[in-house]
Amino acid sequence: MSHAIEISDAAEMAARLRVKESWIVEESKPSRSSDPIPVFLLGKHRRYRWGSPEMNAWLSRRVAASSAYNDRRTRG
Repeated sequence: MSHAIEISDAAEMAARLRVKESWIVEESKPSRSSDPIPVFLLGKHRRYRWGSPEMNAWLSRRVAASSAYNDRRTRG
């Protein structure tokens, strides 16, 4: 079964991830992050494809990086 892909703006992404909208915008910029949030433009507007393979892969990488960071902190 295929999951639907939802198109979101920065405010909706921020609400989903429970972070500030400004963080979403900054983390979407390749100049700001080595692993930016996948984004596409509709005109001048940033949009995000929630549920897309690219977004799911990005979220998985962030979870893995966070887990590794927390593991190092608890061992030290």
